[in-house]
Amino acid sequence: MSENLLGAKRREPSGKGGARQLRIAGSIPGVYYGHNEPTIHFSIDAVDFAKLMRGHHRIVDLKIDSDDARPCLIREIQRDPVDEKPYHIDFLAVHTGEKLTTSVPIKLIGTAIGVKTDAGILEHGVTELFVECFPLDLPEVIEVDVSGLAIGHAIHVRDLEIPKIRILDDGNVTVAHVASPTVHREGAVAAATDIAEGEEPKE
Repeated sequence: MSENLLGAKRREPSGKGGARQLRIAGSIPGVYYGHNEPTIHFSIDAVDFAKLMRGHHRIVDLKIDSDDARPCLIREIQRDPVDEKPYHIDFLAVHTGEKLTTSVPIKLIGTAIGVKTDAGILEHGVTELFVECFPLDLPEVIEVDVSGLAIGHAIHVRDLEIPKIRILDDGNVTVAHVASPTVHREGAVAAATDIAEGEEPKE
Protein backbone atom coordinates (compact mmCIF):
# COMPACT_ATOMS: atom_id res chain seq x y z
CA MET A 1 0.00 0.00 0.00
CA SER A 2 1.23 3.48 -0.87
CA GLU A 3 2.36 5.36 2.24
CA ASN A 4 0.42 8.43 1.11
CA LEU A 5 -2.82 6.59 0.28
CA LEU A 6 -5.84 7.88 2.18
CA GLY A 7 -9.23 6.18 2.11
CA ALA A 8 -12.45 8.21 2.22
CA LYS A 9 -16.22 7.76 2.10
CA ARG A 10 -18.58 9.88 0.04
CA ARG A 11 -21.10 11.95 1.94
CA GLU A 12 -23.79 14.46 1.16
CA PRO A 13 -23.29 17.98 2.53
CA SER A 14 -25.37 18.04 5.72
CA GLY A 15 -24.53 21.31 7.43
CA LYS A 16 -22.94 21.82 10.84
CA GLY A 17 -25.07 19.18 12.54
CA GLY A 18 -24.02 16.40 10.21
CA ALA A 19 -20.38 17.45 10.35
CA ARG A 20 -20.53 17.45 14.15
CA GLN A 21 -21.87 13.92 14.18
CA LEU A 22 -19.05 12.79 11.91
CA ARG A 23 -16.47 14.21 14.29
CA ILE A 24 -18.13 12.57 17.29
CA ALA A 25 -17.88 9.26 15.39
CA GLY A 26 -14.15 9.79 14.83
CA SER A 27 -14.23 11.09 11.25
CA ILE A 28 -13.27 14.38 9.63
CA PRO A 29 -15.38 15.95 6.86
CA GLY A 30 -13.53 17.07 3.76
CA VAL A 31 -13.98 18.29 0.21
CA TYR A 32 -12.12 17.53 -3.02
CA TYR A 33 -12.14 20.14 -5.78
CA GLY A 34 -10.13 21.57 -8.68
CA HIS A 35 -10.46 23.13 -12.10
CA ASN A 36 -12.45 20.90 -14.43
CA GLU A 37 -12.98 18.50 -11.54
CA PRO A 38 -16.30 17.72 -9.85
CA THR A 39 -16.53 18.76 -6.22
CA ILE A 40 -16.81 15.72 -3.94
CA HIS A 41 -17.72 15.83 -0.26
CA PHE A 42 -16.41 12.97 1.85
CA SER A 43 -15.28 11.91 5.30
CA ILE A 44 -11.98 10.38 6.39
CA ASP A 45 -11.01 8.50 9.52
CA ALA A 46 -9.29 10.84 11.99
CA VAL A 47 -6.78 8.17 13.05
CA ASP A 48 -5.84 7.41 9.43
CA PHE A 49 -5.33 11.10 8.75
CA ALA A 50 -3.16 11.52 11.85
CA LYS A 51 -0.94 8.64 10.68
CA LEU A 52 -0.65 10.21 7.24
CA MET A 53 0.38 13.57 8.67
CA ARG A 54 3.14 11.97 10.73
CA GLY A 55 4.83 11.37 7.39
CA HIS A 56 4.43 15.07 6.50
CA HIS A 57 2.79 14.22 3.19
CA ARG A 58 1.45 17.13 1.15
CA ILE A 59 0.55 15.20 -2.01
CA VAL A 60 -1.97 12.51 -1.18
CA ASP A 61 -3.53 9.67 -3.17
CA LEU A 62 -7.15 10.09 -2.11
CA LYS A 63 -9.26 6.97 -2.68
CA ILE A 64 -12.96 7.72 -2.30
CA ASP A 65 -15.04 4.54 -1.91
CA SER A 66 -14.14 2.19 -4.79
CA ASP A 67 -12.94 4.94 -7.16
CA ASP A 68 -9.38 5.05 -8.42
CA ALA A 69 -7.04 7.04 -6.21
CA ARG A 70 -6.91 10.75 -7.04
CA PRO A 71 -3.62 12.63 -6.54
CA CYS A 72 -4.33 15.84 -4.65
CA LEU A 73 -2.76 18.48 -2.46
CA ILE A 74 -3.78 19.08 1.14
CA ARG A 75 -4.77 22.68 0.55
CA GLU A 76 -6.11 23.67 3.95
CA ILE A 77 -6.63 22.07 7.34
CA GLN A 78 -9.15 23.89 9.49
CA ARG A 79 -8.52 23.25 13.18
CA ASP A 80 -10.53 23.66 16.36
CA PRO A 81 -9.27 26.80 18.15
CA VAL A 82 -9.31 25.02 21.52
CA ASP A 83 -7.78 21.57 21.00
CA GLU A 84 -6.34 22.21 17.49
CA LYS A 85 -7.80 18.97 16.18
CA PRO A 86 -8.64 19.11 12.44
CA TYR A 87 -12.35 19.57 11.82
CA HIS A 88 -12.39 20.10 8.04
CA ILE A 89 -9.87 19.48 5.25
CA ASP A 90 -9.71 20.82 1.70
CA PHE A 91 -8.02 18.69 -0.97
CA LEU A 92 -7.06 20.28 -4.29
CA ALA A 93 -6.88 18.12 -7.42
CA VAL A 94 -3.42 18.10 -9.00
CA HIS A 95 -2.14 16.90 -12.35
CA THR A 96 1.46 15.80 -12.75
CA GLY A 97 1.94 17.86 -15.93
CA GLU A 98 0.65 21.11 -14.43
CA LYS A 99 2.49 23.38 -12.02
CA LEU A 100 0.88 24.35 -8.75
CA THR A 101 1.44 27.16 -6.30
CA THR A 102 1.37 26.56 -2.56
CA SER A 103 3.23 27.29 0.67
CA VAL A 104 5.94 25.03 2.09
CA PRO A 105 7.16 25.22 5.71
CA ILE A 106 10.78 26.12 6.45
CA LYS A 107 12.94 24.02 8.76
CA LEU A 108 16.18 25.56 10.06
CA ILE A 109 18.93 22.98 10.51
CA GLY A 110 22.34 23.15 12.14
CA THR A 111 23.66 25.40 14.91
CA ALA A 112 24.77 28.86 13.80
CA ILE A 113 28.44 29.55 14.52
CA GLY A 114 27.43 32.90 15.99
CA VAL A 115 25.26 31.07 18.51
CA LYS A 116 27.81 28.34 19.24
CA THR A 117 30.89 30.50 19.73
CA ASP A 118 29.61 34.00 20.54
CA ALA A 119 26.32 33.38 22.38
CA GLY A 120 24.37 35.07 19.61
CA ILE A 121 20.61 34.78 19.28
CA LEU A 122 19.16 32.96 16.27
CA GLU A 123 16.08 34.81 15.08
CA HIS A 124 13.59 33.19 12.73
CA GLY A 125 12.12 35.22 9.90
CA VAL A 126 9.41 33.74 7.72
CA THR A 127 8.30 30.22 8.62
CA GLU A 128 7.09 29.20 5.16
CA LEU A 129 7.69 30.04 1.52
CA PHE A 130 5.25 30.41 -1.34
CA VAL A 131 6.48 28.30 -4.27
CA GLU A 132 5.59 27.18 -7.78
CA CYS A 133 6.52 23.73 -9.06
CA PHE A 134 5.23 20.49 -10.51
CA PRO A 135 3.42 18.29 -7.97
CA LEU A 136 6.06 15.56 -7.96
CA ASP A 137 8.77 18.15 -7.15
CA LEU A 138 6.94 19.64 -4.17
CA PRO A 139 9.03 19.19 -0.99
CA GLU A 140 7.43 18.43 2.35
CA VAL A 141 9.68 21.04 3.99
CA ILE A 142 12.43 23.39 2.83
CA GLU A 143 15.55 22.84 4.92
CA VAL A 144 17.79 25.87 5.44
CA ASP A 145 21.26 25.29 6.92
CA VAL A 146 22.11 28.10 9.34
CA SER A 147 25.41 26.64 10.62
CA GLY A 148 27.51 29.22 8.73
CA LEU A 149 25.76 32.27 10.21
CA ALA A 150 27.92 34.55 12.35
CA ILE A 151 26.58 37.40 14.48
CA GLY A 152 25.03 40.08 12.30
CA HIS A 153 24.65 37.76 9.33
CA ALA A 154 21.39 36.64 7.77
CA ILE A 155 19.94 34.33 5.15
CA HIS A 156 17.44 35.90 2.78
CA VAL A 157 15.05 34.34 0.32
CA ARG A 158 17.38 35.39 -2.52
CA ASP A 159 20.12 33.17 -1.05
CA LEU A 160 18.07 29.99 -1.40
CA GLU A 161 18.49 27.73 -4.40
CA ILE A 162 16.08 24.82 -4.57
CA PRO A 163 16.18 22.54 -7.63
CA LYS A 164 12.99 22.54 -9.71
CA ILE A 165 11.32 25.02 -7.36
CA ARG A 166 10.51 28.67 -8.07
CA ILE A 167 10.19 30.75 -4.90
CA LEU A 168 7.58 33.47 -5.26
CA ASP A 169 8.38 35.47 -2.10
CA ASP A 170 10.35 38.73 -2.26
CA GLY A 171 14.08 38.01 -2.35
CA ASN A 172 14.80 40.54 0.41
CA VAL A 173 12.69 38.71 2.98
CA THR A 174 14.76 37.40 5.90
CA VAL A 175 14.65 33.67 6.62
CA ALA A 176 17.06 33.61 9.57
CA HIS A 177 19.35 36.08 11.34
CA VAL A 178 21.86 35.91 14.20
CA ALA A 179 21.64 38.90 16.52
CA SER A 180 24.18 40.05 19.09
CA PRO A 181 23.34 39.01 22.68
CA THR A 182 24.37 42.53 23.79
CA VAL A 183 21.42 44.08 21.99
CA HIS A 184 18.98 41.73 23.68
CA ARG A 185 20.59 42.23 27.10
CA GLU A 186 20.56 46.03 26.84
CA GLY A 187 16.93 45.94 25.76
CA ALA A 188 15.99 43.77 28.74
CA VAL A 189 17.87 46.04 31.17
CA ALA A 190 16.17 49.14 29.77
CA ALA A 191 12.74 47.53 30.11
CA ALA A 192 13.46 46.46 33.67
CA THR A 193 14.61 50.00 34.55
CA ASP A 194 11.42 51.51 33.12
CA ILE A 195 9.28 49.20 35.25
CA ALA A 196 11.35 49.85 38.37
CA GLU A 197 10.86 53.62 37.92
CA GLY A 198 7.11 53.17 37.78
CA GLU A 199 6.62 53.32 34.03
CA GLU A 200 4.17 51.00 32.39
CA PRO A 201 5.85 48.14 30.45
CA LYS A 202 5.76 48.69 26.73
CA GLU A 203 3.64 46.40 24.62
